[in-house]
Amino acid sequence: MGMAGIVVTETNGAGRVHLRFSAGGNPASLVPGRKTGALVIGSWSFDELLSLSPGPAPGLSRNRGGLLKSGAEVRAAFGKGPLFIHSGGWQSWSAGWELCPGETLPRRVLFLPDLIKLTNRDGDRPEPGEITGHFIVYIRSGETYLCLASLEGAAGNLPRQGEKTLPPVSFRVNGKKKRLSAEVFCPGKKWRAGETLAELCVFVAGSYFDLKDTIAALYRQEGRFGSLDFLYPRIRRGKGRRQAGASPGGYESWYNRYTRINEALILEDLESLGKTENLLKLRYLDRGDTFVFQIDDGWEKAVGDWEVDESRFPRGLAYLAEKIESASLIPGLWLAPFIVTRRARIFREKPEWLLRDRTGLPVSAGFNHLWDGTYYCLDLSRPDVLAYIRALVDRALDQWGFRYLKIDFLYAGMLSGAHAAGGAVHEHYERACETLTARTENGSGLPAAYLGCGGPLGLSYSRFPLFRIGADTREEWDWNLLKFMGHTGRPGAYLNIKNTIGRSFLNGVLFLNDPDVVFLRSANCRLTENEKELIGLVNFLLAGQIMCSDDPAALTGADLALAGRLSRLYDALAGDEYGAFTLEKDLYLLTSRSGKTSGLINLRGRPYALERKNAKKLYAAFGKGEILADHRLGAKDGAFVFAPHSITVVKEAAGGRTL
Repeated sequence: MGMAGIVVTETNGAGRVHLRFSAGGNPASLVPGRKTGALVIGSWSFDELLSLSPGPAPGLSRNRGGLLKSGAEVRAAFGKGPLFIHSGGWQSWSAGWELCPGETLPRRVLFLPDLIKLTNRDGDRPEPGEITGHFIVYIRSGETYLCLASLEGAAGNLPRQGEKTLPPVSFRVNGKKKRLSAEVFCPGKKWRAGETLAELCVFVAGSYFDLKDTIAALYRQEGRFGSLDFLYPRIRRGKGRRQAGASPGGYESWYNRYTRINEALILEDLESLGKTENLLKLRYLDRGDTFVFQIDDGWEKAVGDWEVDESRFPRGLAYLAEKIESASLIPGLWLAPFIVTRRARIFREKPEWLLRDRTGLPVSAGFNHLWDGTYYCLDLSRPDVLAYIRALVDRALDQWGFRYLKIDFLYAGMLSGAHAAGGAVHEHYERACETLTARTENGSGLPAAYLGCGGPLGLSYSRFPLFRIGADTREEWDWNLLKFMGHTGRPGAYLNIKNTIGRSFLNGVLFLNDPDVVFLRSANCRLTENEKELIGLVNFLLAGQIMCSDDPAALTGADLALAGRLSRLYDALAGDEYGAFTLEKDLYLLTSRSGKTSGLINLRGRPYALERKNAKKLYAAFGKGEILADHRLGAKDGAFVFAPHSITVVKEAAGGRTL
């Protein structure tokens, strides 16, 4: 299993095996590939990985009848059906859903190649037929999951001889050849003899919830969620992840106002939230609870120039934060401290702060048409840059009074370049994130929290328990131009939902998953009623936060009726934990931990006739259950037909009815 210069040791856990890769006696031989910045540490067939795993932990794996399955039974079940591959995804906006047999991802973006940086890791260039995965990947056959998980970042779960941060691990998966290789992404790292290169956990799970529970036991992150207690409604504060009730949530200005914000518009939305029967009023204000009110991009003079644009906000941000706090809400603010545009003062006045390549040119961090095109990243190896980042957070918390900071475009901190201080990229990123999130209170002694976004999942979970787990949504189903270009991180409801479903197994165990916003409005929105209900239910069932961007004063009677219906559905579905897995491409079966709720999600653009043999439990539920959301179009040849872009949910209850 090992390669030259690499020592592999093996330890067994409860139902899993740990592979620890260490630098051998000649660490100078461990040189990352010039093109990828990665160091290959192992390669296995799927069968070899299966043979490594001791089987599920006692008491975990059960079949549909509730009977325990042995490790041999679970392994024997693997491979008898189609193989679905979950690549994990490098960062928030990378593809984070199960890939069906034969499905791959675009290897480049047409016309605007810099957009690939919004989804792919440096050197992340899969060969034809190959899928590049990151952090936690699995191959699923039926209800059996073969999983590889990397203990990377600063989790500190296992003794590592004083080592603070492990580099990220990537996987190259070839479904046709049924092989997988692992590589450590470590640009700039100089290894010492005996130093840990990586630690991988291999395990087999017998169901969706087995997978989730094993990951929870492996990473042990539940204690970190305590820092988010103040965001929750009172009925959930201090409760464990399975004490389902209500999710934290709030308002953010982006998905309606975008960069076109000013003081008057922000105050208008703030004041009108309590005046209409919108979702936030129904879920929080009417129940005596609080929520976040976040000012997004558009308040600053330029991205990278984090001074208030006084032409838009003449009384400054401290005035608005005080207004938000006086309304008993939690003031929130958007920042992207690792990036800078050409319009920012730093670009002109601090050129030495920019990360540069070997030729001395600034390293491009991506492309955004709202910011005049290409933007760049800062050199996080520099102490003066870290001091600058610390000062930005201190000002937002202390001088301005915010308590919820959305930290965006974090991936820029992992771009390779000629760092002024040398050293490893992942270590610079960890120090910068530690600097960003060190404060737990603002200057008034009130609790503060951070939402990470656009960041590498494996290096961020220990610093950002609240984290975006998908591409941005949008007030329309898809963005066809970016789809044609092959951009898998494009904003739109379609990919956003796919990511929310695909990464639901991380919710409550590694992150409180932020799925982005729910849409209610009719104005400035091209989503149908079914699509809005689909988004609203997927966000509640499979993620951890409910956010809205609608102008409350502009909501129509129909919009408010949808808000009321969603609120009632949330109440009816509270108290359980939910999951989903792929049936076919863009078709998902919904399940619950209790086994009392099931459903179907159809993201296809056409109706789908679900055969009874593929969903016996769901069909049985229709006969005796409470149909909470019903997007069926009828039946054809004995099969229920489900509408395009829809969700149908059935719960075991007496007196089946539709809310």
